[in-house]
Amino acid sequence: MTHLRLRTQLFIATLLTICALTGGLLLIIRHTISVETDRQVRDGTETSVRAFEGVQRQRERQLSSMAAMVAILPPLQGLMTTEDALTIQDGSTTFWKLANSDLFVLAKPDRQIVALHMTNPGWPQQAAERDLKRSVDQGDEASWWYDNGRLYWVFLRQITAGTGSDSRELGLLAVGYQVNSSVAEQLALAAGNQIALATDKDLIASTLPPADEAALQRLISRADPQIAPGSTEIALATDHYAFSSVLLHGALPSPVRCYVMMPLASNDAFLQHLTHTIYILGASAVIFGALLFGFVSRTITKPLDNLVAGVRALAGGDYTFSITPEGTSEVAELSTAFAKMRGELLASQQRQIETERIAALGRAASSISHDLRHYLAAVVANAEFLYEADELKLDKSEIYKEIQTASTQMTDLIDSLRELAYQRISITPEPTTLDQIIRRAIEGVKARPEFRNRSITLLARDTTEGVFDPRKLERVFFNLLLNACEASLDSESKVTIDIQGRRDSFEVRVIDQGCGVPESIRDNVFDPFVSSGKPNGTGLGLAIVSKIVQDHGGSVTIERTSETGTAVLVRLPRSARPVASHSGSTVA
Repeated sequence: MTHLRLRTQLFIATLLTICALTGGLLLIIRHTISVETDRQVRDGTETSVRAFEGVQRQRERQLSSMAAMVAILPPLQGLMTTEDALTIQDGSTTFWKLANSDLFVLAKPDRQIVALHMTNPGWPQQAAERDLKRSVDQGDEASWWYDNGRLYWVFLRQITAGTGSDSRELGLLAVGYQVNSSVAEQLALAAGNQIALATDKDLIASTLPPADEAALQRLISRADPQIAPGSTEIALATDHYAFSSVLLHGALPSPVRCYVMMPLASNDAFLQHLTHTIYILGASAVIFGALLFGFVSRTITKPLDNLVAGVRALAGGDYTFSITPEGTSEVAELSTAFAKMRGELLASQQRQIETERIAALGRAASSISHDLRHYLAAVVANAEFLYEADELKLDKSEIYKEIQTASTQMTDLIDSLRELAYQRISITPEPTTLDQIIRRAIEGVKARPEFRNRSITLLARDTTEGVFDPRKLERVFFNLLLNACEASLDSESKVTIDIQGRRDSFEVRVIDQGCGVPESIRDNVFDPFVSSGKPNGTGLGLAIVSKIVQDHGGSVTIERTSETGTAVLVRLPRSARPVASHSGSTVA
């Protein structure tokens, strides 16, 4: 994040902090509520189980008392003494109605059933004898009997005659009620939740909706882990339930369990609503925090932004950018210190510029005075020769040409200074050809004795017609060729001028085989008074070149330079397009 702005960093950090704190707090609240809800669900199912067990014990006491009362009735005892199955079957109907039970069984002492009455016939006698024998062998007074989808809660009593040592066992009495949907509904009403009674393979009875009952039957038939002991929740077709299971009897061929099931639809809806509320509160907190911090951060970082803008303006050379000290005391103090530093830097820079200007003027004056003295000395000497020409028999016309040449050179030097001093456009374009202008510049360079034998090649592939100021451009290429020849110390070095025409412009390259432009002046080689390697150089030649080329609407650059040579590229439009330039003096 180091490359981001301070405001952005603060915004991101604060936003992450708000998200973390808000999200953590809301999640803790949701977890606490969820844990409390789960505890209430567990307590509710356990309470329902205890209520179910209480109802079971109450019914057990009722039926047990009824069985004990019927077992001691003398008529029943007398009936059992007949030991005739048909007589007992017929005579026991009255006692079955008296017991008001769903199952009524009378058996001999050897466990052989002699009377069997059921509210819903169809239960095989063999199943009743099997369960009776099992219950007696286990010594149960109450037992669960199950077969073929029917479940009975049965209570057993011995039928005896006599008392004490004279007592004699006449048989067994078993009274029970069938556990079906109506019983499940009664148990559910007492438990306050849904009830399901099932073996390990079949659902016996339940108070569940049909779709959920069918789903529970499928889970039971395939022994799904959802209903395994220890599980607490189950998902059925229409609802989600928390449940507890009670083993009613584990000794049956198929152990029977009672599932007390609490619907969780309302609980799930509450948690879902709570989750949505948490999301809304979290999003609202983040948005509010972002807006609040946006306002606060703007107040904090605006002075810093102003200070950064001031630094950028200073880097771009603007010393007038307004910096108002504001914000916190530290930022205001920093802004004040920066403004003071900028003022001192401006003053220092102005002093340095003035010092460099004076030094440059001194160097230029020294060089110019040297050149002027040289030219004036030539004028004075040739004037003396002209005065004594008759006596010495000298050629006056040749002396006059020497005086004229020196005067022209002094005039050109003064014009160069004026050209740079006023920085105004002073060209007079006219139709001409660029190659003719360059040829005249070549002749001017070769007129110098030291460059008379120097190889200067002009390459012009296409027509070079255009509209230029021929005198000024001749001076441009004269200065460039003169520099190229002076940079090539070897007299055999070659200088090439390559003219390439475009549709609307020319590209002229002046290429030498010299030692290249020193790195120290490459960036400002076209500035006035910049010179290197010339004892008497004024540093005006390339500055005048740049000025004249710009006056024509073109440009001049160092295309390449190295120890093996330099290429100067001049771009000129075919028709001179004078451009406005700043007026004012650069040389005092």
